[in-house]
Amino acid sequence: MRREMWIGVATAGLAVAAMAVDHLIGTEDGEGDGTFADPWVFLATSAGAIVLTALLFRFVVRSDDRQQAPTKAIACGLLAVLSLPLLFLAVPFPFAGAAVALGMIGREGDGAGSPQRASCSGRSCSF
Repeated sequence: MRREMWIGVATAGLAVAAMAVDHLIGTEDGEGDGTFADPWVFLATSAGAIVLTALLFRFVVRSDDRQQAPTKAIACGLLAVLSLPLLFLAVPFPFAGAAVALGMIGREGDGAGSPQRASCSGRSCSF
């Protein structure tokens, strides 16, 4: 498997883990009867995060254009930061993972732009 594919798998896993903490571990119902807080919301947000990750890594990251990778990385990093209010829907995670992967692709190429900044913004949004 390519490095970008591993980053995509790790991104999807991180998003699902964050959604499990957010939607399964909680006391929103207030009863304390041992059931999960929002299992259907967990399934929906996890599925959305996995689909968005797959789409981004299939159509944006897998393009072999190393010249535009830094620009795409900065755009994905910016989208990750701007989508932070949607953190409870796991929207920033796929964009942050794509920014990291594209930043690493751009670092290997000799394209213009700043892949290090994009990679750092994606990492900071992931953590």
